[in-house]
Amino acid sequence: MNSPKNRVLRWGIAPVGALAALGLLASCAAGPAASPKTDITMAVTGDPVCLDPQQVTLTTALNIGRQVVDSLIDQDAETGELVPWLAESWETNDDLTEFTFELRDDVTFSDETALTADTVVKNLDALFEMGSTASLASQYLAGYEGSTAVDENTVTVNFESSNAQFLQGASTITLGLVSDATTELSPEDRCQTVVGTGPFTIDSYVANDSVVIAKRVGYDWASELRGHSGEALVDTVTFPITPEAGVRTGGLQTGEFDIIQDLPAVDESRFDTADYNIYARGNPGMPTSLVPNTTRPVVSDEIVRKAMLLATDRAEITALTGSSQSQPASSALSSATPGYSSQEDAMAYDLDAATALLDDNGWVVGSDGIREKDGQRLTMSVTAFYGQDVLEATQIQLAKAGIDLQLNIVTAGDFFGAIATGDYDFLSASLTRTDPDVLRVTFSKDAVSKWAIIDDAELESLLTEQASTADTTERTALIAEIQEMIIDRAYLIPLLEVAQVHASTANVSGLTFDSSSRLIMYDVSVSE
Repeated sequence: MNSPKNRVLRWGIAPVGALAALGLLASCAAGPAASPKTDITMAVTGDPVCLDPQQVTLTTALNIGRQVVDSLIDQDAETGELVPWLAESWETNDDLTEFTFELRDDVTFSDETALTADTVVKNLDALFEMGSTASLASQYLAGYEGSTAVDENTVTVNFESSNAQFLQGASTITLGLVSDATTELSPEDRCQTVVGTGPFTIDSYVANDSVVIAKRVGYDWASELRGHSGEALVDTVTFPITPEAGVRTGGLQTGEFDIIQDLPAVDESRFDTADYNIYARGNPGMPTSLVPNTTRPVVSDEIVRKAMLLATDRAEITALTGSSQSQPASSALSSATPGYSSQEDAMAYDLDAATALLDDNGWVVGSDGIREKDGQRLTMSVTAFYGQDVLEATQIQLAKAGIDLQLNIVTAGDFFGAIATGDYDFLSASLTRTDPDVLRVTFSKDAVSKWAIIDDAELESLLTEQASTADTTERTALIAEIQEMIIDRAYLIPLLEVAQVHASTANVSGLTFDSSSRLIMYDVSVSE
């Protein structure tokens, strides 16, 4: 039997059965089946920094944490349908201010304590109290009034006003549940290890070296979206921290690594053979963008921001820096996000129009090609902790319009420190979320995260209204209006839709993505 020639898996999310079939084909090509490999290695790009999935936003940390914690409900990445997980069922009131969950009665944490309604209350209360330390969770819990344990397996969550995005939030790793003991730890201590109900436990974490997770004995409450029941299929997964792309790809070729995170675009064709699998999925949420602080003098000029929007050639950025799965950004939301509305025409690359806007606004090209106005150079900086190649391409494009974009590449800690202090002209990053409420997280003045710094009462009102609109049709219309407003007023300079692209040897099967493009390793098996 021959393996498929093209191993790039192009899906919203690949059905587990399809991945299993590919694994079987690879096994047939390799000859008689051997004993499965039970200890596997996945090279990751950077240190997770914090292992508590309720606090983190880094992809590496979330990919690891997803294996350790389960969520109340799960979301089908293909259809968007919400399905039972730790909660067998749920009900909401008409205005989406009250959510009642009926929990399974057979779930335990890895410290052998039981999952109860009281545990859910402690999780949500602790998350709410963490505030900006758990920036994403605080947005999912906007307007949180409290939770009540109705009985041992029934919990009711209450909000001051309609919270249309909470149910989807309850499916995310950010609202994944941890043990009572974990909720009582300080945020710093939680970063070192967490106790969850997931199919794996944290075995060890050595900063800037590796993380090891081990199979949870007795696990038997996987979501119906998974490909099997019972315990995970491998005993351990080791995540060596391997920032050098060449070391990751070299290790995959030699067999040192079974799976690698972030296959570089330049290497995709080399690994597009029967010897490897390539796993790819676009991220929902906000694409990689320039996010403004409009209190800064130059950035506050809407004409300047509009010129930047027009002077950005997203097709070229995608061709230069994206993977085969990447698409040019075409709105404030990525195209994989529910409620996405294309703003492609308003964002179309037009250097002549960009330069005309600046000319008419009094920005004069200086001797070095950078514009000036009233003695001030058209210079601003962008703070980021990844995506330097995307920003370098953007920098070159903007220079053609006489705009000087300076790059400030920092650590992840310094990036979030800049957000906390507001000390930046632009930020550059993406923000993954399956619900379009990601726009409120990014742009609202009341958002704990405070990425964009914008004072626009009309936008603020729409962001608040969509979050409390229960009717799906009405909410979708509001989300479309918000996207149009953000682009029309150049409150965001979208650059590139993010895609997760990973690779494995051909004998790996069962690796899938959740709806937020985080890896799920529960079904993974590796034949020798």
